[in-house]
Amino acid sequence: MKYLCSILLGLAHFSGLAFELKVRLYSDMNVDKVIVTPDTGLYYLVALNDKLQQLDTVYDIFDQDSVRTLYFSKDGQRVSINRGKQRIGDFEALRLVSAASCKEFRIEANGRNRIYQDDLQIRVYEGHLQVVNVVDMEKYVAGVVESEGGHVEELEYFKAQAVLARTFALKNLQKHMSQGYNLKDDVTSQVYFSKCHYKNSDIIKEAVECTADTVIVTADCNPILGVFHANSGGQTVGSDHAWLTALDYLQARQDSFSIGVGSYTWEKKIGKNSFYSFYAHSLKVANDLSLQKSILNFTQPSRKAYFEYKGRRLKLTKVRRQFNLRSTYFTVSESGNNVVLRGRGYGHGVGLSQDGAIEMSRRGYSYRQILGFYFDGVELEAAAHILNAEPETMIILD
Repeated sequence: MKYLCSILLGLAHFSGLAFELKVRLYSDMNVDKVIVTPDTGLYYLVALNDKLQQLDTVYDIFDQDSVRTLYFSKDGQRVSINRGKQRIGDFEALRLVSAASCKEFRIEANGRNRIYQDDLQIRVYEGHLQVVNVVDMEKYVAGVVESEGGHVEELEYFKAQAVLARTFALKNLQKHMSQGYNLKDDVTSQVYFSKCHYKNSDIIKEAVECTADTVIVTADCNPILGVFHANSGGQTVGSDHAWLTALDYLQARQDSFSIGVGSYTWEKKIGKNSFYSFYAHSLKVANDLSLQKSILNFTQPSRKAYFEYKGRRLKLTKVRRQFNLRSTYFTVSESGNNVVLRGRGYGHGVGLSQDGAIEMSRRGYSYRQILGFYFDGVELEAAAHILNAEPETMIILD
């Protein structure tokens, strides 16, 4: 297996390569102004053309400079930049480049303050500023692990999450290339709200270093879709349960590790009329006592994909989206003018359950055992530049 994968992937170590990702920041909002303050040390401000090719260095920020804050704004189709009160000019695109390998910058947009490492690329795209962090893969992975689940001090869990984050990134490298970047910073890719620097940052960085180069592949050496969710509710589901495509390595399984831990249970009240009307409208049937009784008698001894009524089916993911539910794993009862949904699990239920993985780590399981439990028939392998991998389906992580 290892020899075959080495041939097919042309494997090399990321640690020996300058492997960079372009990650769009503030991707869930429109941005017209950005404030950036580089760390101490020398930085270059490089002008780019409309194809994001380097033209020339237009400004140097030296270590001794007392004014280091840069103000970027949209000026028509160009980026305007000031250093303090000093106007530098207007450009098609810009890249802020650090002269050192471990530098960072603080950034603010629309009132959200964050800290990132490596370089920053800014241009006007579709009427707003497109802000992109050009960052080393392993630094990105550490930031994702912290943003997605850095609240517990569990090394083996962090290792598993790091392998998944790296695998997902490699599998989806081409996802947004037509827009000038690889991935977003939100749940449509992976959450990446800062560099890794909070209370568990040391152990997260250790986990990333210990698993450096490691991704999960299928038997024919294709990187898997490294998907995860908060809690399975005691049972994961296959990929076709949540989306459209069935994948062999994403199968339903009983998950005792997720029971009674973390975000295992939930409850929500919804107005009766709103809830029943949605079912009736979606199924194109009358909102009568027969439908309402069927909804109230609907149970899930194991997780179901559909509510079925008179030969018609409503996919439960639609119910979840409509009422912003934590999962599709629920039962319904009435209370006055409301229905009460009592559910288990948090998220789509496909792939790794974070709460379950944390519990496995606490019980002494290794990251290899954790990943082997949640993904069927896969191998851990080193991987280098997999630049042409296409995702089987668009994944929303939540």
